[in-house]
Amino acid sequence: MPVKIDELKQKAAEALKKAKGLSVLFFGPQDIIAVDVGSFAIKVVSLKEEGLEITLKDWGYLPLNLKSEASPEERKAHTINALRAFMIEKGVKIKEAATSLSGNSVIVRYVKFPRLTRSELSATLATEAEPFIPFDINEVQLGFHILGEVVEEGQKKMETVLVAAKKDLVTSRLDVLQAAGLSPTIIDVDSFALENVFEKARDPKTDTGATLYLNIGHLVTNLSILDNGVTRVVRDIFISGNTLTKAISKALQIDFAKAEELKRQYGIIVDAAEKERALQEGQRESLGVSQAVTNVVKDLVGEVHRSVDFYLSQGPERSIGRIVLMGGSAKLKNLPKHLSAELKVPVTILDPFSFVKGRPASFSPELAPDFGVAMGLALRRNRDWL
Repeated sequence: MPVKIDELKQKAAEALKKAKGLSVLFFGPQDIIAVDVGSFAIKVVSLKEEGLEITLKDWGYLPLNLKSEASPEERKAHTINALRAFMIEKGVKIKEAATSLSGNSVIVRYVKFPRLTRSELSATLATEAEPFIPFDINEVQLGFHILGEVVEEGQKKMETVLVAAKKDLVTSRLDVLQAAGLSPTIIDVDSFALENVFEKARDPKTDTGATLYLNIGHLVTNLSILDNGVTRVVRDIFISGNTLTKAISKALQIDFAKAEELKRQYGIIVDAAEKERALQEGQRESLGVSQAVTNVVKDLVGEVHRSVDFYLSQGPERSIGRIVLMGGSAKLKNLPKHLSAELKVPVTILDPFSFVKGRPASFSPELAPDFGVAMGLALRRNRDWL
């Protein structure tokens, strides 16, 4: 007697449900909520994946509105309260959280270790890593990922990404999430979280060659160079949105809040006719903002050149085909156009939601570039390393 198609579908669905149930029983739930704790705002994202379709389940943009003189304790308490209030207001049921770190307390190094098994490297990691870490090895949490084997001077070695984060930074972030009622299960590095978005948004058929990514945040700019999906350079640059605002504040002798407002209003003047008109009309504010921002961006361009030179030195026939921006300061007026002129390659702004089906009406497209790290974390799955 032939089996009906509907019966097969029902049995398959029941088997899948049972398998998912066993997975949760043995390994815990796979769904996570991504929490990007920035210095300016908290970004929260939860995604739902069904087959090849990804939808936005929950999201939150929580400005911290902290004064510049706020102490670390005040910042921490404010962050906890904002995150806890969001979870309650939205009725978020997921408790497993993914977060990430960056800054001068996080070090990423691409190193070559003697050929070892994964378990052998885990057992000797502190000893192997110590020469590459500029901190006391006892004060950091270490992690690694083996990229592959290479032969150097006739010796087989492992090309490895080594990550070290100061324990006090890790502990502080864990404290925030736990105090907000969450259970941290994944701690990543901002640049690596962003790679998840880059890979998801990238079209392997057309996006060939190397791309330089800049995630320009409030205090830190994350730089990555990916070559056909493989990361070659990762570093944090301490030229950011806050640097721009401080430069405007100093140049125009105005307070920080006013400088932030003018930065968003004017950005950079790149068109010669627009600059001439501003001069004729005596637009002191727009000219002052543009000059202050241009001076800071010049320093950023210098740091980008350093990273590109390092990448080019790794092998022949290497080049950067394009630059992609993310982060709150990527929205600065005329920044892509200015960077393109300075660096002689196309510069665009990446929408980290480009592969998500549908968006809530309440979600402002203006906010999209801010969510790069959060979206990258949300693409992870709890215990996805198993």
